[in-house]
Amino acid sequence: MLAIMGGSGAGKTTLLDVLTLKKTSGVSVEGSVTLNGQPLTENLLLKSAAHVAQDALLWWTLTTRETLEHCAELYGQELSKAQRAELVEAVINQTGLKSCEHTRVGNAFVKGLSGGQRKRLCIAEALLKQPAMLVLDEPTSSLDSSSAVEVVQLLRRLAKASNILVICTIHQPSQRIFGLFDDVLVLARGQIAYAGPVKDVGRHMQSLDVPPMEDGSSLPEYLLDLTNSDFTDEQQVQKILDNWSASEQAIVSAETAAPMREAKMRGLVAQTLILCRRLTIMTMRDPTVYSARWVFAATANLVFSLIYIDARDRNQEQALPRIWVMSWCLGAPVFMSIVVIPVYYQDFLVYKKEIGNGMYKPAAYVLSQTIVMIPSILAFSLFALLPPFLIVGYNWESFLQMLICHAVAMLWAECTAQLLAVCFPHFLLAMAAYINVAFVAFLQSGMVISIDSIDWALRWVAYINPWMYTLLAMIYFDFADSSFSGFGDRGEQCAPPPAACFGSQGDAVLDGIGTLMSSYSSSIKPWQDVGISVAVALVLKLLQYIALRTFR
Repeated sequence: MLAIMGGSGAGKTTLLDVLTLKKTSGVSVEGSVTLNGQPLTENLLLKSAAHVAQDALLWWTLTTRETLEHCAELYGQELSKAQRAELVEAVINQTGLKSCEHTRVGNAFVKGLSGGQRKRLCIAEALLKQPAMLVLDEPTSSLDSSSAVEVVQLLRRLAKASNILVICTIHQPSQRIFGLFDDVLVLARGQIAYAGPVKDVGRHMQSLDVPPMEDGSSLPEYLLDLTNSDFTDEQQVQKILDNWSASEQAIVSAETAAPMREAKMRGLVAQTLILCRRLTIMTMRDPTVYSARWVFAATANLVFSLIYIDARDRNQEQALPRIWVMSWCLGAPVFMSIVVIPVYYQDFLVYKKEIGNGMYKPAAYVLSQTIVMIPSILAFSLFALLPPFLIVGYNWESFLQMLICHAVAMLWAECTAQLLAVCFPHFLLAMAAYINVAFVAFLQSGMVISIDSIDWALRWVAYINPWMYTLLAMIYFDFADSSFSGFGDRGEQCAPPPAACFGSQGDAVLDGIGTLMSSYSSSIKPWQDVGISVAVALVLKLLQYIALRTFR
């Protein structure tokens, strides 16, 4: 077991990023990193190492056992079902999680595992990979002293029993925790102040011309006091660094590499199926993702339908209100997609951890998310469309077609939310961006302003706007093959101007409305519009995949 110590800004996080091949912003990295004598590549890292982040990033809706069972499925390609079950049981017992194996992880709003149990669950996840090296970032942070000791003792037992190299960054350990490590690497100003056995570090420092350790002070505190350049004489810190760099211990010869355990990833199809099953469970248990929005969408659309209840009469005056009520019944659910951006953002954080540990491929994540999303969106659209169909009286013969159109609009909205959640460093920024996208889509849907009236520099947005295309398709399905009262052969039955007067048949009404809003006409091609909307959604999923690979 190796502890990496140092004051704030000493370079602990940067070193850990280098060891795990993460991007180091603003820092130039030179030299090479080897693992067991082999150059450390991303492929070797994914196969032979596991990383446990400082924050316990877990799926809050799953229980401890469910979390580990899904991990075992994704990692254990060469294990049978019985062997995976045996491995999960062994890891649960090793990490002391038996008492909470059926407890959900929980989050800030739902009580679940304690901080120490979460840390141990993260370690248990990593152990299921059976790595040769386990890297942990501040495993004792935010834990009370008892839980911190418990976690480090667990790591020591695992290191000895499973022959795993354990590397931990640790900020300010107690003397008891410090004594559990075999070796320590002390950093200052991004350089090595000491690297070697824990039992020798005190003697090494005392051999230098530095202030002795005060009575009552622990050895870890003494090391940090000596090497923290923010509060210690800079010449003293530099002296310690120079002394180490000139010592014989600073030169370490690499031994012949020994064989290492290497994990093998499952195929894309197997990964996708496992992730689909896991995501289905999480979706059913988290009401904020879909089920709560179903109720809110139905309630909002019920209000819109009651406001426009007169539109159930198919006459000249109610032709435009029928379009408006459908616009609102489409728009309200689209805007509701903003509420799941925090969920997608948190999913992305967990995703980065799992991808970084080689659990599955980015493509499997995107595919499973899309597959599980489709039936949920269909149910969402069903709830959203029932109020206007029951109250306003839309054409039931076209219900299935309009359901598909509405679902495609929701697919676009969800894909937009998922993409923005990945592209921004905070979910609030992603939510702000989504509001802007949704408002622009609404303004260019052909309802607020005629597309022909939009300046040419912005008009192109309308032609990639699924809101406009799906709304046009839905209106076409409702108006086509229908009749509207209040119009004679030559308009004798129309009320005098400025009353509306469009036509007696749905196609004629659409052409009449087209004189006011250029997007509407009897020549609308609904399935072509739906196809364009699906294509836009697929492009968004492709961009999400690219972003996941870029920002992971």
